[in-house]
Amino acid sequence: MRTYWRLFSVVLLFVAPWPPRSLAQERATPNPVQFAAPIVIQYPASYPQAIASGDFTSDGFPDLIVGDEFGGLYTKLGRGDGRFKSWRYVFPPGHDVSALALGKFDGKNLDAVVNNISDAWVLMGGGGGGFPHDGWLDAGGNFVTGFAVGDFDHDGKQDIAALVDIPGQNSDSSEVYLYLGNGDGTFQSPRQLPVSPLGPVAILAGDFEGNGNLDLAVLSTYLHDHVGRVSVLLGDGKGNFGRPIVFPLNGLIPKYPVAMTLADFDGDETLDIALAYANSDATGSSFVQILLGNGDGTFRRGARARAGLDPQAITTADFNGDGIPDLAVPDTTHQLTSSYLSILVGKGDGTFQPPAKFRVHGVGASGVTVADFNGDGKPDVATVNVNSQNVSVLLNTTPFPAPKGRRARAQGH
Repeated sequence: MRTYWRLFSVVLLFVAPWPPRSLAQERATPNPVQFAAPIVIQYPASYPQAIASGDFTSDGFPDLIVGDEFGGLYTKLGRGDGRFKSWRYVFPPGHDVSALALGKFDGKNLDAVVNNISDAWVLMGGGGGGFPHDGWLDAGGNFVTGFAVGDFDHDGKQDIAALVDIPGQNSDSSEVYLYLGNGDGTFQSPRQLPVSPLGPVAILAGDFEGNGNLDLAVLSTYLHDHVGRVSVLLGDGKGNFGRPIVFPLNGLIPKYPVAMTLADFDGDETLDIALAYANSDATGSSFVQILLGNGDGTFRRGARARAGLDPQAITTADFNGDGIPDLAVPDTTHQLTSSYLSILVGKGDGTFQPPAKFRVHGVGASGVTVADFNGDGKPDVATVNVNSQNVSVLLNTTPFPAPKGRRARAQGH
């Protein structure tokens, strides 16, 4: 079995504040989560490593898009009941698709942006699940490790922020290349935003100040001593960003930060960050570190929560229907016959229940995405499993609370 190591980003297209919660909700005992046995879908090529979900055919059903180490990119169109049609090959002009994000760059169908060995490509969706047109994004020949998509200048057109690995004499550094969209699938020449002297890992867009402008959060790390940092670049709503506000992360050999996600985990209506830490030796359990937002682009260290053996991805959704964001953390360890998906149910105060673990029946779950694949109103999970070369879809079977103001239907009626 091939051992595969790579750091890459889990990218959110946008981050919306979670609705305010009552004190009673925050103190309520969280509902346990349940998932059906995974639906395992064999990938048609080798070493899939990046995954995202979105509606490429505008039929209301979420689809999957998966990229692999050798530059292959495939879509799997959903039927809306948890099943999928045959894989469809997308020809990207590049190699090593390890990061991708979705957006509507011409305001029409869902499009994709994918990385390459160097630079990146925008693939314009045709509305039928294919991508008939593409365009090149110049990143100076440097390796792009992640994307954040959003309207950074309030012109109604989606832009792309690409996290770029800049080679150095002793270590790599992180920069953001900002591509402002023209609204027709083309982009202006990039603005270069220096971020950190540490190597790039992940990038996300969110409104950390609550002023309606999108900001950027960048996770960087130096693997030699496992130190890292989160750098926040505050946006002015005109496409400009301030100097990075740095939150240092201590070195924790053999653990190091590899992925992050955003949500309001403590119910104060400000965005927080959850960081997934991996293990360089892949032998012990790892953890998630919560950084609580202060509402001005700065953070304070919050709680830690247990996770899997060697997570490389993390995402968030309300998996038990209580209005509080939870976490989904797959592990990638290649030493097991099956990786696990850990669901950390949020308590609403920035802390989490011990993880509920579910087998994905794949090995090396290196990427994760969330969507309602069977149309029951509950967030489901799909993982891409690099070492077993397949995708696992886990359908959410958690009994959600009855909507307020409605009488619960009697069982059996």
